Amino acid sequence: MLRLAVPFVLAAVLTGCSSQEAGTPSAGNQTGAAPTTGTSAGTAPVNRPKAVDLKTVDPCSLITSEARTALGLSSVQPGTPLPEYGEGSKRCNESYADHKYIANIHTLLNGGVDRLKQTTGEAKLTSVQIAGYPAYLTKTESPGTAGACEVYVDAHDGQLLLVTGIAGMGESTATVDGACERAKALAEAVGTVLATK
Repeated sequence: MLRLAVPFVLAAVLTGCSSQEAGTPSAGNQTGAAPTTGTSAGTAPVNRPKAVDLKTVDPCSLITSEARTALGLSSVQPGTPLPEYGEGSKRCNESYADHKYIANIHTLLNGGVDRLKQTTGEAKLTSVQIAGYPAYLTKTESPGTAGACEVYVDAHDGQLLLVTGIAGMGESTATVDGACERAKALAEAVGTVLATK
């Protein structure tokens, strides 16, 4: 009798393990989406003419003598980098011969486009192309001036080249739109040189 009972109990246990109620997935037959991986849209490769590590770039070196003349720049000189742009960041200050605007170029080493969208707000950014690079433009307030225009060039993963045009500086005819024209033209000139680095 014991010999008959063991196979019967074993068969009952096996049947119980393999049966399932309708609508309840078993461990061996789960339905649902495949697991996500690190290749999301946020980490997709960026289409750039050339990815350039900005840690090794002097922003003043991106302004050629031809660009300086064409843009009407009266001075181009290194400036004091801002600590909030990351260790090793560099700055270049530019002034224009007409004295209506000034500009500066910063290397941002502590975060790329994702950080920019979080800190500035995606709704405030306008997508533009600068010398073949994806870039973002935003207008900001600048105390003592008519305002400023910032162009962020996506030069490398986790890094941005920031070109800022500042309007006013005691000149009442300067406008934020004028600052944007200057900033975009300067960004285009330096972006072209950046792609050759």
